[in-house]
Amino acid sequence: PNEETIKQILKCRGIIHMGAHRGTEAAVYDWLNKKTLGIEADPEIFNDLKINISQFINQKAFNAVLYNKDDVLIEFFISDNDGASSSVFKFGEKSKDLKMINKKKLKTTTLDSLLNKNLIDPKEYNFWIIDLQGAEFLALEGAKNSLKFCDSILIEISKDEHYINGAKWLDIKKFLNGNNFYNSVEPQKSHQDVLFLKKN
Repeated sequence: PNEETIKQILKCRGIIHMGAHRGTEAAVYDWLNKKTLGIEADPEIFNDLKINISQFINQKAFNAVLYNKDDVLIEFFISDNDGASSSVFKFGEKSKDLKMINKKKLKTTTLDSLLNKNLIDPKEYNFWIIDLQGAEFLALEGAKNSLKFCDSILIEISKDEHYINGAKWLDIKKFLNGNNFYNSVEPQKSHQDVLFLKKN
């Protein structure tokens, strides 16, 4: 992460990490003394996430497919790179070196519903990491209430078709700009992380 991202993490109250995979960052979050919600869609990988963060008292793990609607039964595609690129979308032209090798039927939830159901106050988690392999925009649409309490978002963006029908940079930018966030940089690469900050 760049200097501005580190600054946002250091000053935040808590972190929501959407697409936490196996939780390899958990020790860093603990070292920084940040309470964290780790969210992973694949039930098998989630088991490792849960184990990895169980040693840290300020961290919780949730198995959820984040979406813009609750209780939609979807096909979730499993990638051949240890599931790191698994998605609700199939790979697009720009990801032809990767393959989806399996699929699972999973139910969706919105972030707003997940927090509400678990009695979690969104005000306590004001730095978000969104790494959902093309489903970033869907997750944002399902987080409109929680977004009011967020101050900064590190989000993976794509300018090209890495996932068929996946989130595109301009759609994410328009949505977040319309919700009072500005992007700290203009992306130079086809696929990269971009930090958004809430305007004061």
